[in-house]
Amino acid sequence: MKIKMEIDENLQEEEIIVRCRELSDDVVAMQRRIAEAVHAGMRLTVTRGDLEYFLPLNEILFFETADSVVAVHTATQIYETHLRLYELEKMLPGSFLRVSKSCIMNTGIIRSVRKNITGASEVEFTDSVKKAYVSRSYFKVLTDKLEEKRLKK
Repeated sequence: MKIKMEIDENLQEEEIIVRCRELSDDVVAMQRRIAEAVHAGMRLTVTRGDLEYFLPLNEILFFETADSVVAVHTATQIYETHLRLYELEKMLPGSFLRVSKSCIMNTGIIRSVRKNITGASEVEFTDSVKKAYVSRSYFKVLTDKLEEKRLKK
């Protein structure tokens, strides 16, 4: 595998291009790691009361809508954002996944998933007592995403 850097002072925005013969598991894993590294320093502006906070994305457990307000959950706090779920879905990195009509979840910090055949499945997060729920129609998408992240032999 070759790694090549090109300097172009006329570029409006940095760009990473990966050329490959086929989309192998290794190439997909590399793309995911690059995307996570690019988004690692990103922060989201949220509010609580009169204060504005700048949260690193890796601290956010999930977003949920309730009474037309989008709540932003971290391990210990709840904030609000003016953005709608569909806007967040477009701008968040691939580690965030829509898991119901009213919830987007950070799949990178999921500790466990309790499947419920008849209703919403329960998700617990690392270093938090908070739980979120995955609707049945989104459950397969979540398990596929988690399978991607699983270590392979």
